[in-house]
Amino acid sequence: MTPRDRLTALFSPTRKLIGPEPAVLHAGGALGPLQWVVPRAACHYRRLEFSQLPARQRAAAAKLAVRRHEPAPGALQHIAWTGATAHAWIWPQPDPVMAEGEPGWIPESLLRAPPAGDGPRLVQAIEGVEGQVWREGQLQASQWWPAVPDADAWRRFLRACGIGPDAAGPVPAPEALPWATSPWGDAPRGLPGSPAALERLAWVAGLGLVALGLGWQLAAQATWGISQWRLDARLEGLRAQATPLLEARERADAAVERLQSYRALRQGANDYLLMADVIAPLPADARLLQWRREGERLQAGVASAETDPRRFVSAFQGHPVLADVAANPASDAKGMQLDFDLAAPPADAAANADGGTP
Repeated sequence: MTPRDRLTALFSPTRKLIGPEPAVLHAGGALGPLQWVVPRAACHYRRLEFSQLPARQRAAAAKLAVRRHEPAPGALQHIAWTGATAHAWIWPQPDPVMAEGEPGWIPESLLRAPPAGDGPRLVQAIEGVEGQVWREGQLQASQWWPAVPDADAWRRFLRACGIGPDAAGPVPAPEALPWATSPWGDAPRGLPGSPAALERLAWVAGLGLVALGLGWQLAAQATWGISQWRLDARLEGLRAQATPLLEARERADAAVERLQSYRALRQGANDYLLMADVIAPLPADARLLQWRREGERLQAGVASAETDPRRFVSAFQGHPVLADVAANPASDAKGMQLDFDLAAPPADAAANADGGTP
């Protein structure tokens, strides 16, 4: 037996025939639910088609549709599916035993194996007989009689199913079918087992997980404590050996910070040097009229007879700091306004500008 079969057997339902003296029809697994088998004589059958609806909406739609066929309040319903077809059995007057605990129920028709071929048949029920019509492997109609129906009642039943009198034939003999181990129309949904059994299983599994977690935590805590004690002892020894090195490292870091603070004083381009760099490549008659510097932006106004902006832009090509320049005629049309985006000077150029050696 495969693990899947063992799990299925563990959660298989225990079926009992409802009545004054319940008889066990099928002994299920230890965690399986209790399921009462209700005679066909106590149920009404309805067949509903939901092929137009998406699969996820069919179950809810079937429950609402079956409610409209309930003859009285408090009736119970059992719905089985074959594809998009819902087979509903309505139990108008449930037995009081259904109010005790959380038992389920199933009509006996679902536990009678379907025929090998299509057509009508009579099935011997717990009480009376059940007439069935099967087409393409699906139950099309069901009718219960307290005894074998006469020819007229049988023809009326077949005519309601679309079978003419020529194909009706005589009333067949009732078939005594054994109980099937699984219903022909019930598809397993959700978790197997009754809610009470699943609750017990959940509690046992939860307590087992809690015990396992606590044991793992205690073992891990003990291991962690021993390891931490060993690590602390080793660190103390290493710290005693590394103390001179750490002190030397701290002195070296402090010296590096001081050197970096001194070096930061030299960063940035000097305005006087920038003025000389701006005037040097301009025409000889150029005079500096305006100077405004904000961070990395520089704006300079120059008076010159030269009016071609390209002459001013080309003059700074290749300059390491003033290469990004835009030249526009001044508002009074007597000079040029130069806008620079200052670039960071190379390290060797900055060192030479500050009097260092390259």
